[in-house]
Amino acid sequence: MTAKGKDQARLYFALWPDEPTLRGLGVAQADLAGRKTQKDQLHLTLAFLGNQPIGKLPALAAVLEQLPEKSFVIELDQYGYFKQQRIAWIGSAEVPLALLDLREYLLKGLSIVAPHYKRESRFIPHVTLARDAERPVQPFASSICWPAKRVVLVQSLPTSQGVIYSLIAERLLDDAVAPVAPVAPAS
Repeated sequence: MTAKGKDQARLYFALWPDEPTLRGLGVAQADLAGRKTQKDQLHLTLAFLGNQPIGKLPALAAVLEQLPEKSFVIELDQYGYFKQQRIAWIGSAEVPLALLDLREYLLKGLSIVAPHYKRESRFIPHVTLARDAERPVQPFASSICWPAKRVVLVQSLPTSQGVIYSLIAERLLDDAVAPVAPVAPAS
């Protein structure tokens, strides 16, 4: 539930890492100073939708069906830092064209389903490793090759203990389409 009530859900689309990628991300964040992102919350945001009417969940989930079927590899090989937000992150020196294409397909679908969605002015593909962080100073040890195969629609639920992410729908690339009938959003 959001501040606007039970008729709204705070949503985003993301790439969700597999277990080997999560292990690599854990190693990458081990020596960082700051409040580390929990392992089960590590992801790469493709589009943050903010608060959306719950009635739109089926249409938003259906956007996943329109995405390209081909998976791709993201080489996470450099640290980054958003100074103003104090966020330490990991990203790619060279962003795969397939990632940008995937995001464009997603945004085209969103332009129909959620025409008032505010698109970010600049897309910097990254995985947040720590908040309230210091700038990473150590050199990047070894790259993480992430086979990007899982695109998800996620609800972000604020709680007194922090944020909980609840998967609403998913699409598996290079595989059968996972059921996209959205589950009832958590409250």
